[in-house]
Amino acid sequence: MTEPVVTWDDILEVGQGGPGCGLLHIDGKQPRGNYRYLPPALVHDGKVYASTFVSGGFIICVVDPVTLVRQELSKRITYARLKSVEDGRITYFDHHTGDSESVLEIVPKQGLLARLSARRAKG
Repeated sequence: MTEPVVTWDDILEVGQGGPGCGLLHIDGKQPRGNYRYLPPALVHDGKVYASTFVSGGFIICVVDPVTLVRQELSKRITYARLKSVEDGRITYFDHHTGDSESVLEIVPKQGLLARLSARRAKG
């Protein structure tokens, strides 16, 4: 399987003096939902990791390049420009004008069956 090709379009400044966020395209198609993303998006293990612009900040997400479905990996963060994805961790810059970094552990979401089994085991 070849790695997905990521391109950008319509990059606009969000807030005066703020970062530029744009429309993300994966193999020429936009992910589902009406979102703007902060470049760069990173391809790792066949998935696309990106920082989504939302009201009041950013949410780090992963997009499946086949289904184009976006899954949120973080809560809202004031600023998150992705730097790298490796060893189950996403490193990102957490300030617009500096090199301060933070790390987010990638925790896969459990499927419905696993969640129900865990709930049953508890009670």
